[in-house]
Amino acid sequence: MNPFLREHVRPLIGSALLHVAVAVGAIAAAWYSVAPKVVQPAAIEAYLAPSPRARAGAVQEAAPAPAPAPDPAPQPVPAEPPAPAVPDPAVLARERRAAEVADAKAAKIADARRLEKAAEVRAADALKRKAAEQDARRKADAEAKHRTELEAKAAAKRKAVEEAHVRDALAKEKERMATEARKREVGEADLARQLADEQRRLGPENAGLQARYVADIRAKIERAWNRPPTAKAGIRCIVDVSQVPGGTVTDVKVGECNGDAAVVDSIKSAVFHASPLPMPPDPALFERKLHLVFNPDG
Repeated sequence: MNPFLREHVRPLIGSALLHVAVAVGAIAAAWYSVAPKVVQPAAIEAYLAPSPRARAGAVQEAAPAPAPAPDPAPQPVPAEPPAPAVPDPAVLARERRAAEVADAKAAKIADARRLEKAAEVRAADALKRKAAEQDARRKADAEAKHRTELEAKAAAKRKAVEEAHVRDALAKEKERMATEARKREVGEADLARQLADEQRRLGPENAGLQARYVADIRAKIERAWNRPPTAKAGIRCIVDVSQVPGGTVTDVKVGECNGDAAVVDSIKSAVFHASPLPMPPDPALFERKLHLVFNPDG
């Protein structure tokens, strides 16, 4: 309902009833003024007619004068319509005050209902906000838990991958060391076999010269070697030396060695500092590739 109509319904109803009463009075007055008039019936007069014989006898007599016609009956005067009822001002004032009081009560009731409705709406909104906040917290907690689980799974997966890489690296390193050990064993065996073959090939005399030639080269390299602080006792390294006629060193490679990187670098530097290398007692014993065992503590 329109708020204006709800607040002023009683004055409007009272005003409408007053207008209806005035209209009814006016209609009644108009009806009385145009209503048909009630006419009273005239009185009936009777007389005795003479018989025919008497009429015949009386012909000779002078006819009597006709009786005068009766006067017309008087017409009734129409009654005037009653005057419309005039409302009592005191009654109207009481009714108006009653209507105002009723309107005030209705307005108070409407205000109370409006306030109650507003309170209900605010309470419903508060419940909705609280429910929305609870849902948001539950969703946030669920998302945080899900992220934690995903991070834990990812961390476990990374750890498993890292462990697998470490295992693979250890296995490869172990295999590499085993391969190098086999190569070292094969190399030493090949070196021993080559020396034996060389000794058999050169004979006892050349074998001694060859051994002395190699010993001279090793001695010169050891004299040129500067022992690094990290070098431990019992160093033993395989050194491959490339030289040209005249003993000039062109390349040095250190193979199997029980020393660290500083020891390896010091051996290479010693070989280059020892260049040119000593020449063999017999030029036929010269070789471009020398396979030496560097063992200064041996």
